[in-house]
Amino acid sequence: MKKLITIVLLSTILSMHAQSVEGKITLNGKSKTELKLENNSAVQLFKEFKTGKYQLRFSFDGKGLPTNIYKETIVFFEFITTVKRDGKLVKNVVRKQPIPYFPGEMFLPADAFDFIGTLVNVDVDVDEDEETADQMLKKGFQGTMPEGNYTVQLIVKPVGFRGEIKPLEFSFILRKRPGRI
Repeated sequence: MKKLITIVLLSTILSMHAQSVEGKITLNGKSKTELKLENNSAVQLFKEFKTGKYQLRFSFDGKGLPTNIYKETIVFFEFITTVKRDGKLVKNVVRKQPIPYFPGEMFLPADAFDFIGTLVNVDVDVDEDEETADQMLKKGFQGTMPEGNYTVQLIVKPVGFRGEIKPLEFSFILRKRPGRI
């Protein structure tokens, strides 16, 4: 009986001191939002992130996080990007190398995720009536996104720690490319 009480007590103490991370990622202060894009240019969308029209913020705090030899608290995170078009998965990208961050709030560059490159490379369903990809490039449509309803989910996962970072989801609707009926 004493062993059982000791085990339960130790388990409780260890779980209370478990290393964990909690936080969120937002776009202009929201975890779910809809963008109103003026055109189908992925380059313009990237520019709007770079110039601050759309701001990604990442914040987290931790419990029981260890420090390194310089007394810094650092947590490594995986960055995951999921892009859907018309409800169908276009691509799910996981960065190969985790990125280190320290607790608190910070701005994230759009290029921490892979959504711009994924949006530029969305496959277009080519029917007999539609132009081929080569013809579209010749007409100057490189860097544009095909029409559709898009959903982008950005996920940040701590490596080696419990807890979660609330993901960000944003969506937008694109009409036909300019110059097309």
